[in-house]
Amino acid sequence: MEIKLGEMTCSPTEVYAAERAVRDAYAGRLSEFRPDERLWKAEHTYPPSMLRGDMRTVDQLNRVRIWEFKIKAGFDGLGQILTYVALARLETHFSRPVLGVLAAFEFPGELLTAIEVLNLGIEAVRLPEQLRLAGTVPSTAASVLVPRIPLLSATPAPAGATDAREDCS
Repeated sequence: MEIKLGEMTCSPTEVYAAERAVRDAYAGRLSEFRPDERLWKAEHTYPPSMLRGDMRTVDQLNRVRIWEFKIKAGFDGLGQILTYVALARLETHFSRPVLGVLAAFEFPGELLTAIEVLNLGIEAVRLPEQLRLAGTVPSTAASVLVPRIPLLSATPAPAGATDAREDCS
């Protein structure tokens, strides 16, 4: 069963908590998804505004990436990442490259078109499906106890007769 974001009845706090859990799961496996990057910081705050970017990474070429995580990307997320990139560039006094990353499970086509046509320099990263449950899916299936169901025949068995299958355990 697939639930569309518009059909969700979650409060904004619950959506934020889900995005944060997805971010934490992605950050925990960053070396798997992006082997040339290292986690610098999660929840970086930009003073004096107190706005917070979801994650900061740095790559081997010393480029800083500012990440914004969404369940479903939208124009609000695009505005957020553009703001965070601007604040990070000011914070570093333009001394090193700062790039923006919008990470989500789904991207509207118009959003990707806007990023490309306007040359915004924002990387759109489609999150791996296995992170939909924010890393709470067990890596191995738990063993399930299968109940033993006796075989009942339609006709009563003669006295003293037993089902040979009952002896197997």
